Amino acid sequence: MHGDYDREKLRQLYDRYKNRMYITACKVLNDPQKAEDAVHDAFIAVLKHLDKIGDVDSVSTAAYMIKAARSRALNILRMGLPEKETALDEAMAQRDESILDEICRKESYQEIVSAILLLESRYRDVLTFYYLNDLSVSEIAALTAAKENTVKQQLFRGRQKLIAILKKEDKKDEKEQRHA
Repeated sequence: MHGDYDREKLRQLYDRYKNRMYITACKVLNDPQKAEDAVHDAFIAVLKHLDKIGDVDSVSTAAYMIKAARSRALNILRMGLPEKETALDEAMAQRDESILDEICRKESYQEIVSAILLLESRYRDVLTFYYLNDLSVSEIAALTAAKENTVKQQLFRGRQKLIAILKKEDKKDEKEQRHA
């Protein structure tokens, strides 16, 4: 019974989003055949994480499906580029994550989501998947067809940018409170 439900859900996702995903991939790749490959790869990744997808018609599901196709298309463009990550990057990522945790305790959920939405899409996507959808680095890598090191790098840089945005907002709020 559960398998039939999954099959039906995947069919609904395919029927609902295949064209939008294809258009998104075409815009990135300018190659219809590669765009089809990207959409195919995206659906394979979606299938692996089908249990994490809620309502087929929700805005978050639409965004998830489009981002999956876009990420797969971007990965096709990036194939073969070397990835590097150092121990220093790891240490800085841990420091940034603890700073972000401290800021998040002070900020409301909506303020954090609003700040994430201000980021470039590559950082916005991984931070959304990681913090808001509770996906692991390996799950994000599978979904976006990126290497785990790439996802870690994007999380690292995205956290830095998010921290800067949230700190800027804190300073702005403090100024407003002093002048009130």
